[in-house]
Order: sequence, then C-alpha cells, then structure tokens
Amino acid sequence: MSTPLTPQLIRNLGATGLMRRAAVDDTLIPDTSVEEAKNVHFDRIGAVTGRAGLTALGSTVLTARPATGLHNAQAGTAIVVFSNGSSSTIYSFNGSAWSVSLDGGTASVRIRFVDFGSYTIAINFMQNTYASMRFWNAGSSRHWHNTGNPINPQNMWGYSPQMGEVYKSRVYLFGDNTPGGSGAVASNSSRLFFSSVISSTGNITWAPGSDFVDINPGDGEDGSGLKRYGLELCCFKPNYIYRFRTSGIDPDPLVNVGTRSNESIIEGSRGLYFHHDSGFYRYSGGYPIKISKPIRDIVEAIPFSQFASIAAWKDTENVMWSIGNVTVTEAKESITYKNAVLRYTESSDVWTLYSYASDIRRGITYTRGDTFSRLVATDYGIVATFDSGTTDLGQSIPFRMRTKWYEWEGIITQKVINEMGAYAEKAGGMDFSYLVDEDTKWQPIGQLKKLTNFYKNKSMTFHRIRFQIAGMSKNEPPVFLGFDVLKGLNEGIVE
Repeated sequence: MSTPLTPQLIRNLGATGLMRRAAVDDTLIPDTSVEEAKNVHFDRIGAVTGRAGLTALGSTVLTARPATGLHNAQAGTAIVVFSNGSSSTIYSFNGSAWSVSLDGGTASVRIRFVDFGSYTIAINFMQNTYASMRFWNAGSSRHWHNTGNPINPQNMWGYSPQMGEVYKSRVYLFGDNTPGGSGAVASNSSRLFFSSVISSTGNITWAPGSDFVDINPGDGEDGSGLKRYGLELCCFKPNYIYRFRTSGIDPDPLVNVGTRSNESIIEGSRGLYFHHDSGFYRYSGGYPIKISKPIRDIVEAIPFSQFASIAAWKDTENVMWSIGNVTVTEAKESITYKNAVLRYTESSDVWTLYSYASDIRRGITYTRGDTFSRLVATDYGIVATFDSGTTDLGQSIPFRMRTKWYEWEGIITQKVINEMGAYAEKAGGMDFSYLVDEDTKWQPIGQLKKLTNFYKNKSMTFHRIRFQIAGMSKNEPPVFLGFDVLKGLNEGIVE
C-alpha cells in the first residue's frame, strides 16, 4: 500500500566539502557533503558557489610555452621563467608589462629563487656550469651577477644545487646534481651546503669543501625538497623528512613520508603541507597527518609522472595544488578532470576541485605597492591573477556538483517523486538533473532560472537517488542553495 513520501529539505550542501564514495560509503557520508565538485567552492557555508576566474597579468609572455619558475622578488616584483625548448628566460613585471630580465638558462629545469638581504638569488639557472647560481637586486639593478659580493656565487662554481632556503641568517642549498667523473651519478645529492652567517656589511661567502652536512646519503634517495618551518629546516627526500636544527639533524629517517616535488611544499596557518606518493600531508611537528582521505580516489589517480611537477600556492584560507590531468571511474562512468587543482580549506578541512583550460605550473602570493593577489603561471605562456574575474582568460567556466545517494525511508522500498523545488542565486540557467539506482544516464528535471524554481508532474521512480547541478558561467558566479522534495509516494516493497 502506497503512503505519502515524507517531504525532504536538502540544504547546507558542501558544508563538509567533497567526500568521495571510494573513501566513505553513502550511508556514512554526511548530508552536508557532496560526492563531486568541479569548479565550485563552499566558502559561504551551506551554499555551493561557482569559482572565480583567471585574469591575465599583462600580455602573453611567451606563446604556448610552459612556465618553469615563478617568484615575487623582494616582495614587490613578479618574475617568471619560461622555457622556449632550447633555453630558459627570466622575465620581470614592471607593473604593466613583462620584459626579459635574464636569458640563456638551461631549458626545462626547475629554476628556483630565494630572497636574502636585499637580493634575489636564482638557483639552478644554468645547470652543471660555473654560473649555476645568480643574484639580482630588483630595486636598483637590471643585471644578474654570477660573481662578487654580497652573495659570492663564484664560491659554488662546479656545483648545481637544486633548491635553497634561508635559515638562521644563512642560505642553505640542497640536492646537488652535478655529475661525477666520466658522467657518473651525482655524489652530493644528499648534501646540504650552507653559507657563512651574513656579515655586518650584508655579505656571505661559501666553503663547499667544508661547510656542508650530508643528509643520510645511505638511505638510497636524493634530496627533493627544502623548507624552513618554525625552528627546523626540513630536508625532504621522496620518502623521508630529516629535521635540521644547526645543532644536529635526525640521524635516521624518523618521518617516513616525503615528497618528490619541492614546489608541492607550502606553509599554511596550521602547518607545513606537501604531497607524498600516498597522498597530501600536514606537518606541524611530530609525525605528519594525512589530510586527503576524503578524496582518496582522486589522489590515487594522479599519474606517477606528475608527482615531481605538483605545485602549491595559498591564500588566506586555502591551500591549492595543481595536479595535472586525472581520470577517475565510478559506477561505470569515467570522468577526466583536465588541468585539475585540488583546493583544501584549512579552517574547515574541506576539499573541492577546480579544472582549467591550461595547466597551472606555479603559483605565488604577489604584492606590489597596494596590490595584493595570487599569481599563477601556466603551460601556455601566460601569467594570470588567480580567483579574479568571471571567466578563465575569456573562456566560460564549466561547473558541476553531484550529491550523495539518498535512500529515504529505506533502500528496499520503491519511491516516486512528483513535485520538487530548487533554489539558487544568480542561477543563470543551470541544469538540474537526477540519477536513480544503477542507471548511468542522468535524467533532466529542469533549469534553474531564478531564486525559487518549482517542478511538478514528475514521475521520478527510485530506490535510491542523487542529484546534479551543472552549467557554464561567464558572469557573476552562480550560488546553489539546495532543493525540496515536496510531494511523492512510498510504494513500499515492489516485487
């Protein structure tokens, strides 16, 4: 005997973010979580909001070429590195246009930067040569130098360290990949070099034959990351973290997770974040905590070939990682997210996913005068302001959100929905659809064109059901508020 279906009001979607079925069964996923989120966020708690766009900073720097470095020199000048295939070039931004700052670097290597004193140091600019390290005063000189005070990089000729950091009034360099004799593999890949303490005149010197610490070279792994955190200098290898404190270093790998990408390491308000082969972690002293369990299948879908290229940046609330293309399969449906960016909100432990037309290779916080923003450099020769504007460099932004499966009044019973309501601000004609039981084809309910939208004379028959909103945005981002199941029947057990 049929009975009226209990009305259902579904609000607060996304309050607990993205939670995937691969990690948590539907019966345990909170009603405030969603199972898929593409180009939406949950910063307004209880609402699903389309993300902002990308706006080009100046004109195209180098058409169709990938970025290999990005930095905010001396907290006031944006510099970017693009490779043209045969060499790399550093470009600087003067507030309105990009121009060549230094040409002739080794192609397709990761050029990294460190600010020290009043200078910016480029590390690994020319790999395996006498001029591997350069320095530049962004405020008073257009020239990059490979010798002389105050940095004295000529002391390090013959070495090619891959990354650097400032720690306790010294510059530290890690991950030397200079080949040994007759093309042998680098013998200093686990060596941490350090400069002298900065002098009263602002100078440092180097003695690479004596001023170094070997970071457990017997563990079989090369140095892959270097980041200061609190009173520690964290030396990363692919599967280990060693903590250096000037008075000593971990003699053995006490932390058995590390990273393959120095660019994936970033400090947030709650700790140091990084990517490891097994997921994303937060380190705040002690042992790192895995934070990516809710999105396990997405993390596991990141190709191994992409691990060393994962790049992170942050804003006041969120940490972002660019992870390339990922493909996940769920219920016979294969979904590819192009140029994906994972976004983690520190204050609420909420995840979501963005997708872009171009791959984001680097991201930084950018300041210049009264300008404060986040910049990203792409694989297509463009530097853009992140979360700016309503389009991605002129292209509309596709978005989609899918709910969990609902089993109202028991999965064994057959239900029918006849009337529904759905609610949105700036709806812009987003599509509202549903999927039932083991079907793979989404069925339309209607469009959302205003704040309140009413759908009647429906016959949505199901044991379990989930819902989707989707669309394209090129104006102010839409905001989905939720939906109502207003009228329906529970037909009981139907044999």
